[in-house]
Amino acid sequence: MKRHTLLLSLLLAAAPAAAQNAPHAAVAQGTLAGMIDHGAQAFLNIPFAAAPVGDHRWAAPQPAPNWQGMRDAAKFGPACMQSDPQPQGPWSIEYYVGPPYSEDCLNLNVWTDPATGAGGKAVVLFIPGGGFVQGGGAVPIYNGSGLAKAGVVAVTMNYRLGVAGFATDPELDAQAGHSGDYALMDVIAALKWIHANIAAFGGDPAKVTVMGQSAGAAAIVALLHSPLASGLFRGAIIDSGVRAGRGAPSSADREAMTKEWAAFKDASDLAQMRALPAADLVPVRGKSWRFAPTVDGHVVPAMDGPVVNDVPVLTGWNGGEGAASGQQLLNAPVARADFEARMHEQYGADAGALLAAYPSGADASAAAHAAGHDATMMGGAVWAGGHGKAPLYYYDFTHVMPGDTAATWGAYHSSELPYVFASLFTLDRPWTATDRKVSAVLQAYWVNFIKTGDPNGGTLPIWTPFDAAKDYVMALDATPHMRTIANPQRRAFFKRWYASH
Repeated sequence: MKRHTLLLSLLLAAAPAAAQNAPHAAVAQGTLAGMIDHGAQAFLNIPFAAAPVGDHRWAAPQPAPNWQGMRDAAKFGPACMQSDPQPQGPWSIEYYVGPPYSEDCLNLNVWTDPATGAGGKAVVLFIPGGGFVQGGGAVPIYNGSGLAKAGVVAVTMNYRLGVAGFATDPELDAQAGHSGDYALMDVIAALKWIHANIAAFGGDPAKVTVMGQSAGAAAIVALLHSPLASGLFRGAIIDSGVRAGRGAPSSADREAMTKEWAAFKDASDLAQMRALPAADLVPVRGKSWRFAPTVDGHVVPAMDGPVVNDVPVLTGWNGGEGAASGQQLLNAPVARADFEARMHEQYGADAGALLAAYPSGADASAAAHAAGHDATMMGGAVWAGGHGKAPLYYYDFTHVMPGDTAATWGAYHSSELPYVFASLFTLDRPWTATDRKVSAVLQAYWVNFIKTGDPNGGTLPIWTPFDAAKDYVMALDATPHMRTIANPQRRAFFKRWYASH
């Protein structure tokens, strides 16, 4: 310990004045000079694995290299290969990560606040969303300073995307005995790095929770079934990601997709695939290739049955998600005839029973949205009823963000995240005192869960664990309260539907 302290002192003495005034941390690879970010200490662009290039493209992540001297950790590193952001709908630029993009992208970011304690703090690793084709740990709304000031160590990360993260190929199988799920291996590598190094930031490696939204949520669902992730986290927060019947294809099912992609790139074998420039890993516009987690027999042996990692779970959906046809615009009229036609197409012989549960007049937009959202919520309820024995806390986030998109999108996909992170300052919206109250309540529930595996505490309304016999859910808005997901007729329909499909 004395030798390590002396080494750090020497490094600080040799560092520029600006670096000396910055917060510092010593990890296994070397020493970091971070920055102050909205009152918390931030250490950015920390490699948790080596660059997955050359023969390491489509291989398990390798150990991160060491560095000499003081590493500047005051700027985000590059995100993994993806297209430039194109904001759309309610998602402004703050929901995306911008360039530069690189294969040398396996880095993470840590926020901590010494004012909330010197050590032994709970840790949350946030796994970004983005459909497995975009995103990364530097997305502005993922700013971890608010979580750090609430008393936890917050970590965000990058993982390989698209074909780089999920290609399956017989040559890869021959080399390693399996292929695919490289992105999940990246998450596991980040968790191992956290276990080895998070104490340097005041965190306790025995108190790690994984948190993910959308694609990040899907990654966590897969990791719940992964023996390689056993013991690496003690709780899971899964935003917009659990639904009965959503499994993962086998590697064999993805081989044809990989082969088609390689042929499009004029690569006839693995050597040629690995020789392609990094830009060729960016998803091709106009193509329907959707690379995602697979049942590869190694990282994820199976996706059916109870989970391998039976840990407490906090999960749910947003009120604007799950409309009858995608994320339907709330103010767009839907003719009853169109709604009925869509339901017959989706539910076949069962459509009559569903339509009886969702009556309407000529404008069926409210019925269509309710049917879609109830289907999503009940799908999650059926999944929750069979996921494992650990407590599960289920929510329906219904608060609508203010601004021009409110009437159109409602509580849209990912709109809960700025409230949870307390990163409202990253978005240009006409925030109100109600929004700040909702943010304080959501963050308190999430932080309590990260710290204890239970969202309850203090003066917060009691959030009871999910009970499949009652289908109660926490409605999260300005006045959180427990309620049933839907009326008995609607719940009964979807339970029958998911049981038979």
